[in-house]
This record gives sequence, structure tokens and C-alpha cells, in this order.
Amino acid sequence: MKNLSKVCDAADWFDSELIDVLLNELEEIPRLHRKQWEFGMIFLTLKKLGMISPEKTGLSMGGGNERVLYSIARRIKKLTVTDLYETETSWDTARTNNADKFIRSNKPFEVDDAKLDVFNMDMRELKFPDNTFDFCYSSCSIEHIGHYNDFLRHLNEVFRVLKAEGVYVFTTEFNFGSETIKDQNNYIFSAEYLMKLFEEMDFTLAVNPDLNITNHESNYPLPANISKLFYSEDTASGNNIFRIIQHILLLRGKYPFTSILFIMQKRSNKIKFSSNVFNRNEIEKTNSILQTGIAKYREWIQNSKLTLSPFATLPEGVSPYFLDHSEFFEKNNRTMPDKVLFHTDYSWLGSGKRTIKIEMNINNVEPGFPLRISLRVHKYMTLKSDLITCDQEFVLRMNEPGLVEKKFELDADENFSYAILGNLEEGTCSFDRINIQVSPVNKNSIQEKNKEVDITSIERQ
Repeated sequence: MKNLSKVCDAADWFDSELIDVLLNELEEIPRLHRKQWEFGMIFLTLKKLGMISPEKTGLSMGGGNERVLYSIARRIKKLTVTDLYETETSWDTARTNNADKFIRSNKPFEVDDAKLDVFNMDMRELKFPDNTFDFCYSSCSIEHIGHYNDFLRHLNEVFRVLKAEGVYVFTTEFNFGSETIKDQNNYIFSAEYLMKLFEEMDFTLAVNPDLNITNHESNYPLPANISKLFYSEDTASGNNIFRIIQHILLLRGKYPFTSILFIMQKRSNKIKFSSNVFNRNEIEKTNSILQTGIAKYREWIQNSKLTLSPFATLPEGVSPYFLDHSEFFEKNNRTMPDKVLFHTDYSWLGSGKRTIKIEMNINNVEPGFPLRISLRVHKYMTLKSDLITCDQEFVLRMNEPGLVEKKFELDADENFSYAILGNLEEGTCSFDRINIQVSPVNKNSIQEKNKEVDITSIERQ
């Protein structure tokens, strides 16, 4: 591997050094997924820096029970593993009430227990003495810990606990545009944002990152949730198909991003930060490739019929009102506190008009208690994802079971992502069929008679 500090690139999977790490250290079959790239590149970078050695000690931060921690631990003297382990976390790799047992009982291959120490710890406040570790690493963790002051605090804490000349190797998410995307509990950093952060930190950036990617269709960006655009009741088959689609360069709305690896070093005298750390020519060259890919995806998304996954954002991907999911709730003694019947994921639809078609087969309407369901389109701007608004709302009233079909038109704005949901406002019901389609506008289709039972349309102002 010529450059270690770099952005994720499909061509990296054809580098002999990285392939060797994936096969023999991670013990995985190579697949075009940026998370595997992060693990492999972290291990390879530490190895080439002389840190994968029997006398070295390291610190993993925000690592949960990720595979790479075991790959590293078995090759060094000791690896200290930290994360915010708790039973209620949304991260399944850190969901436990016994972190030590969790890490030791989830080994993907043999690792000596003596090589592992495990602590529940915030990576902004490392409870270790100064100059403790030879190296530290983290894999796409820093972007989840808060805001600017939290990021800076974390970097300076890592600097403190490293020995002199020690290194911090980490990956994070990099946006090739000028804007930093600030989602809830997640940042996708721009070069400008990282420049400011790195200028203030105590570390020296050991090498400038390579921001080039190969001009190949495998590097054309796709949304991370693309599988949610092709709903099938046979979810197992769908998951297997989408597992082989590349997950390298991604789209957040219309913005392309991917993983990037940095190498920081603890030096007694910090080297002055260069204004050319993020090479503008490299960014422009990469953006030219990415914009070609985005144009192809935009054309496809605007001219294709999509079948949205109706339960994508519900816990465990199930609804207590859907008959096929009832066994899950009975088996797990689970209840749903709210009245959400279905809720698709938020999807970027490019721009222009779409026909939305919702079909539901409603049954078990309680006699004497009319059913009222609200059908809504919610949206948020990619750069302001914390502000969700209602684009359209329709009210459905029913007195008896039956098949419901609602068609309407959505004028998509490329700066927004959209979700379709249904809420039970009054009454009780269940349903055993649902289909949510998004398709190019057929000018005659909206004029067809809707098949709802006593339905009222209310467009929110």
C-alpha cells in the first residue's frame, strides 16, 4: 500500500498487503465494504509503523467488540479496550451490562485473555496516566461523541495518554463537499472543519491524507440505505443480494462521503500545520468522478419504480399492527408505546414530481369504533436533519375492514430526504398487507379514482 493515510477506494481491495491482512489477520473474505476497509487499514497501518509487535501496548476506543480489536490483541503485549458499554445503547457491538464478559465471550478466533483489558469509558475522558500506551486507535468513533469541543478534547486526551512518539491511527467520515453534515450523534466532516480542528490539537499530523480515488464505477456513490428502496417480504433473499453491493463511497442526500484514515503522532514540538493538508486538486479530481456517479444515480432514482420498506425505522423493523409480526411481540413480550403503523426510512429522491401509492389491507376494525389513520410524508433538509417537517398529510376514516389505496403526488426537492408513515389516531386495527411505491409521474394516474373508504385530504401548510 503506497499511501496509508487516505480515503477509502475500491482499488484498495486489490492491494496485496491489504488482502493479506483481511484474509490472515481479520480472517474474513474480502468484500467491498468500507467498514472492512477501516479494520484492515488500521491493522496494516499499525503494522507498518512497527506497532504490531509483542512488546507493544495499545488502546482501542469506541471499539465495542469489533473484529479488528481481536486481530490486534493477539499480536501485541496487551490491548486495552474501551467503549460506553450499556444495555440500552443503540450500538449492538456495545450492548451489554458486563463489558469484560462481553468482549471475552465474543472472540471470532483464539486470543489469550491475558492480552485484553476491558473498561467502560468515555473517549473524551481517558482514565489512564500520562504516557501509558505505545499506540491508540479508533474506527469511525470520533464523529459520534458530540461537537467541536468534544472532538478536540478527545484528541488531546489521546495525546496525553500516549508515550512520546506514540501514534494515534483513526478513521472517520469525510465529506468531499465544503459543508460538514451534522446529524444527531454523527458528523460527516468537511476538509475545512477538520483543518480547524487539527490546527488546535496537540498532535502532529504524521502525513497528509491522499484524497484520490480510482476512476471506476465501483467508486460511484450509493445511499447506505439502498436496500430499503426494494422491499420484499422475503427479507432473507433481499439481505443476501444487497450484501454483495459495494458500500464504499456513500450518499447522504446529494452529498458524497466515505471513510478516511489519519495518522497522528505525539511529538515534543508540534510541526506547524500546512494549509495544503487537504489537497484541493485531489478533492476536485475526486469530485469530478463522484459527480459522474451521482448523475447516474440521480437519473436512475428519478425514473425508477421503488417499493419502500414500510417498517425500516421501527424498532427491530417490526410493527405490532402487522399480522406477520404479531408472533415477534408475543414471543418477546414486547409492546409498542406509540401508534405508528408503518414508517419508511428517509430516502433521497433527487428532484421532480413522483407518484406515491400506498396500499393497505385493513382488518379487525372494532365495530362501533370508527378507524382514523393519518398518512403522512415527512421530510428533512440534509444539512438540517434535526428539523423534520410534515410535507403532506391525509386522513383516512373507515368503519369496516377492506383494501385501501391512496395515490398522490410529491414534488421532490434534491435538498431534502423523505419518509412515508402511517399513524393510528383513533380505533384499533391490524393489517396483513402493505405496499408503498414511489414512481415517475404518469399524468393520468393521479386523476384515477382513489379506492379509499371515506378519505379526507389535508395538506399541512
